[in-house]
Amino acid sequence: MYAKLAFRNICRSLRNYIIYFITITLTIALMYSFLALGFSDDIIAMSENMSMLTSGILIFSFLIAFMASFVVRYAIRFMLGQRKKEFALYELMGMEVKTISNLFLIENTIIGCGALLCGSIVGTLLSGVLNQVVKNIFETPHTYHISFSFQAWGITVVLFILMYGLEYFMRQKLSGVKK
Repeated sequence: MYAKLAFRNICRSLRNYIIYFITITLTIALMYSFLALGFSDDIIAMSENMSMLTSGILIFSFLIAFMASFVVRYAIRFMLGQRKKEFALYELMGMEVKTISNLFLIENTIIGCGALLCGSIVGTLLSGVLNQVVKNIFETPHTYHISFSFQAWGITVVLFILMYGLEYFMRQKLSGVKK
């Protein structure tokens, strides 16, 4: 029942969620594409110094995830502010605050998983373009090909979870301070 209500709430608040969805999708796409570039066998085979490139890309991706966690935090606060009256109405109708919080969590999970899926697809396409750019810089013959890297995707998923986990952790800390 709550999943259906969460989906209806997403549809009603689509105007607010669309920018949030696009931002998270682009963040995921960039993280995945750079990680896929760093783990690409073609790029690693070009030079022995490319292992440093992989390490640099991994550090850069963690930095992007950390910065994106602040964007997620801001977006969630914005959406909570926009929907304050709706949540107050739920409380008046007898819904517990914990249930309303879980409903909002379900909505964000649906949006986040959709953004992860779309970002992975866009990132896969973008990684082929980045692969061509790097090969062009090193004047290596190349053709455009799409390849999916499970290793890069796995790290992207971990970074995605850390992005949302950092927001959740900060939210719990702040709610503990306010009491």
